[in-house]
Amino acid sequence: MLGGSVSGCEVVRQRLIAHHEGELATEERLQVEAHLATCEDCTREAGLIRDALGRVLALPVPEPPAGFWEDFGATVRRRIAAEHPPRPAPWARVAAWLSQALRQRRIPALAAATALGLLLVIGLVRTHRAPRDLPPVEALMISEDLAIGQNLEVLENLDVLEDVEVLERLDLLRHLDRGRRPRLS
Repeated sequence: MLGGSVSGCEVVRQRLIAHHEGELATEERLQVEAHLATCEDCTREAGLIRDALGRVLALPVPEPPAGFWEDFGATVRRRIAAEHPPRPAPWARVAAWLSQALRQRRIPALAAATALGLLLVIGLVRTHRAPRDLPPVEALMISEDLAIGQNLEVLENLDVLEDVEVLERLDLLRHLDRGRRPRLS
């Protein structure tokens, strides 16, 4: 229901050209006509649209000059011929190559190339597998414990070693303070 409200007028004005051209469904056409019977502004708008469309339709349609359509057709054909055809998709190129290979009876060469490719892939996959002659985890843990045990004396004297490093830094600072070149040991 359109009514006489401002929003109803907006809806009707959007449909006036379609109404004039007879493109509205029956129910919609009846709603627009009912609104136009009660609304002066929309009726005036419909009259302006009817007059404008009548004037446009009354304008003479110019005829193209002689030979226009022949030249037009030739120009279109020339432009189409100048266009490069689109490049086919990769899958279409592979399919065309395979169909050509099958037509030329290259099946033995194609089968040999496929077999060689499969062997290459299998060889690459097998070389990336982890070696199977690794020592068990227990052996690795024992060797780690052994390495720690060999360096146990160094680890026990670590605090003494840290103190020596601090003393060396003090010596270095004293030499810097006197402007002499420090002795690095």
